[in-house]
Amino acid sequence: MIVTPKPREQTRARYPDEEGYVERDGVRVFYEVYGDAPTTFLLFPTSPISHSRLWKAQIPYLARHCRVVAFDGRGNGRSDRPEGAESYAVGEFAADALAVLDATGMERATVVCLSCGALWASRLAAEHPERVDGIVYIAPAVPLGGRHAARTVAS
Repeated sequence: MIVTPKPREQTRARYPDEEGYVERDGVRVFYEVYGDAPTTFLLFPTSPISHSRLWKAQIPYLARHCRVVAFDGRGNGRSDRPEGAESYAVGEFAADALAVLDATGMERATVVCLSCGALWASRLAAEHPERVDGIVYIAPAVPLGGRHAARTVAS
């Protein structure tokens, strides 16, 4: 009998203290929780093609100082891959984040987002300001302020 060894997980600097799934409208979203401090950081997915492992270098440091929750956006990582473009609308990612907050027992969190995650995080904050302490935007891929004349493209 030939035994195929189980594939080894990619090395991590820190493994989660808790992990699980939350189901919303028939779609399961995977999340991980690190640390247990009273302050919470919610790390948003960065795009529909990146999963939460993107944050692996930041998680160990942040988890020493606060509770950190990261989740795989729908369509990636260990989360479900629903069919249809409507399943990937901005509101769906924001609603998934709210479901993760509820599932992990977080009343409020500081949201950290990168690239496309900025739009989803902004939607969460706009619709549920009582749940968001603040947002840390890293290279947001959405216009968040007025246009600069020097960067306006003439048509």
